[in-house]
Amino acid sequence: MQFLKNYFKVFFVVYGVLIFTKFLFVWYLGNHLEDYSITQKIYAIFFGYKFDFATASFLAFLSSLFDFRKKVYAFIASFLVVAVFLLQLSDIFYFYEANRHIGYEISDALADGASLFMTALSQHTAMSIFGFVMSVLLFWGSWKFFLHVNSQKLDRYFLLKKIVLLALSVFFIRGMFQHIPLNPWQSNQIGDVKLASVALNATYNVVFSLSKKSSKLKMADIPKVSKEDIFQTMQVLYPEKNTNTELPLIHSKPNVVFFLLESWSLQYVTPKTAPNFYAIKEQGITIPFMVAGGHRTTEGMFSIFASYPNPLGKSVAKTQLQDFKYDSLIYAFNKQGYQSAFFQGTSKETSGTGSFAQSLGFHKSYGKQDVIERKYETNYWGVHDVDLYNFVKTKIKEPFVVGINGATTHDDKLPKGVKKLHFSDDKKLNNIQNAIHFSDYALGKFIKEIEVKYPNTIFVLVADHCGGYLNGSLSNYEIPFVIYSKKLISPKKFDLILSQRDIAPSVSDLVLGDYKQLFSGFSGKSLFSDIKFFASYYHNGLEGWIEDKKLIEYNLATQQLDCYKIHNKEKFKIKCGTKENEYQRDNLSFTYLTQKLLFENKILDFKKFRDSKE
Repeated sequence: MQFLKNYFKVFFVVYGVLIFTKFLFVWYLGNHLEDYSITQKIYAIFFGYKFDFATASFLAFLSSLFDFRKKVYAFIASFLVVAVFLLQLSDIFYFYEANRHIGYEISDALADGASLFMTALSQHTAMSIFGFVMSVLLFWGSWKFFLHVNSQKLDRYFLLKKIVLLALSVFFIRGMFQHIPLNPWQSNQIGDVKLASVALNATYNVVFSLSKKSSKLKMADIPKVSKEDIFQTMQVLYPEKNTNTELPLIHSKPNVVFFLLESWSLQYVTPKTAPNFYAIKEQGITIPFMVAGGHRTTEGMFSIFASYPNPLGKSVAKTQLQDFKYDSLIYAFNKQGYQSAFFQGTSKETSGTGSFAQSLGFHKSYGKQDVIERKYETNYWGVHDVDLYNFVKTKIKEPFVVGINGATTHDDKLPKGVKKLHFSDDKKLNNIQNAIHFSDYALGKFIKEIEVKYPNTIFVLVADHCGGYLNGSLSNYEIPFVIYSKKLISPKKFDLILSQRDIAPSVSDLVLGDYKQLFSGFSGKSLFSDIKFFASYYHNGLEGWIEDKKLIEYNLATQQLDCYKIHNKEKFKIKCGTKENEYQRDNLSFTYLTQKLLFENKILDFKKFRDSKE
């Protein structure tokens, strides 16, 4: 039974590495779990044993295929052990930034490997050095350990032994004795979304995602809702328009500039870090905060321009959904004779952003490779915003509609010659806020220059998504938003919490006309013609729903409902009552309907539900 001993040696070494990196995860992301006791954290670490066993068994089986040669076996097994450690460590860095484990993004992560590596080295220097040292020690220790196994003969029993090990591995990969295959969402069965992030190991999440990569993206497992509930919800969420409000339609065919401010988390954007933004905010149409539609630029783009929810926890980009039929605000601008282009400071195919922008209607797409003339050196991701904005000015021709996604805040490095200011004693936070400050400088300078040359321009300022490590769920979706034009728009503050989905309807009402007449698939609302607003987000198995300054969060795995009131951008827990239960019905109905239409390629049928009053 030596072949079983060899198998379980790798199995338990990998399992040990997974447990170690989970403890590392809990320690390094301490703020993420600051409200939990040590006992709860340890419980969460071991609660995910099925995921750990599945990962360990898979790698143990791969190693066993080479156990006919001792040195080859020792090398492969040691390599896999180190690979698991590095992937787990990389996931800690990723979680720090995105507040979720690496999953379907792994292919994009590999494509941008150099940028990710340099970002990790610069922003997580001590942990990166620790990871390098540990990798060397792990490989050396594993090599020594696995050299003592007995190699297996390539005889008539060799294949039979592999079949036994394959069956054993499948047993673990399926989650042992459970009746359904092991799925990452099952980590939420622990009953708490934060503890679930500890229970699930990133390696399993990545392997699971890669195994599904070749197949079509499937709709998430969400509760099915009756037609009656959907009808009732849509009557509540989409009442008649506010007929007392005249649309502030601008007939001068203004230019429109959409700033998708890279990773501008509201918590980091303050009057000190972003003085130009706040000055513009005082002169524009604004709200306390907006709710982002996801964690990636492409997710923000779909929410902003298509006014529709993303697939839960994923992006439409680079899936079969990208080729489906949906409305986009940019299509309408093109029909009006506008010149349209999307500009980004990173490579234009980072995460497929450039091609996705063009599928959303932008005629042209530009990336860092196109920006030849530069005042500053690049950071690890691309050109700084100053250089990108200067490039934009050379490509626009009235009337134009452009989207701009910079790269300065994709990193936290300032170019040479730019003085670093003191915003915080926390070094990492101070770096982030300095990057925002420099990005804000470029933003203010660009807007002033455009106002002089093209005064007939409207600026829409919003973050594409949050960035940096943020504690809690709601804070990971709170982003700034303002619509501004010195010549065309009068300042106004709305005491509302909006979704990114509300941008396209609002801009349509402002520039093109009644969005309900022009767009069948828009699920968002207009600041200028609607009377009821709501926002939603999906966060690691939690469905968040905001309405009337109340927030409910529903755990899809445990069906637990938590309720809060929102005050000054913070949430405070309250007892769930009748009204909150109504919100929950609307949350589930809206989510089920929009996801169903999305995956059935029927987004344009949303109008039937949105506008039906029968």
